[in-house]
Amino acid sequence: MKRENKIMTKKEAFITIVEAEIFSSNIYENDYPEEYKLAESFWEDFKNGKSKSSEKMTENGAKLLSWMQENVDKMSNIFTSKEMAEALFTSGRSIAGSMRKLIKDGYVEKIGKDPVQYSLTEAGKSYQFEK
Repeated sequence: MKRENKIMTKKEAFITIVEAEIFSSNIYENDYPEEYKLAESFWEDFKNGKSKSSEKMTENGAKLLSWMQENVDKMSNIFTSKEMAEALFTSGRSIAGSMRKLIKDGYVEKIGKDPVQYSLTEAGKSYQFEK
């Protein structure tokens, strides 16, 4: 692969090197065909900004969503960070990070400002945890 004379971002440089070392030569394809296919699929998602890890629910997010589901009726589907942090014995900062991801993934919505309040969406209410 010939190097172009352009300024690259760190991600572009990383992609260039990995493709040159791993995917251009296909050196692993014969010895590890299954793993190679999985890696190649992940690689395409990574290059296109669709990393599977961004789709996966975090452990804290799962605990938080599960607790919200269990308490949705009791709390009238209105939750504050303080209530959640106290119930789960964690910090408000930890709750805030988990809530951002749950909101982004469509499981929770922000409904109030002072104090900040959250509620489960239909997707959040019906989310099934793997057993």
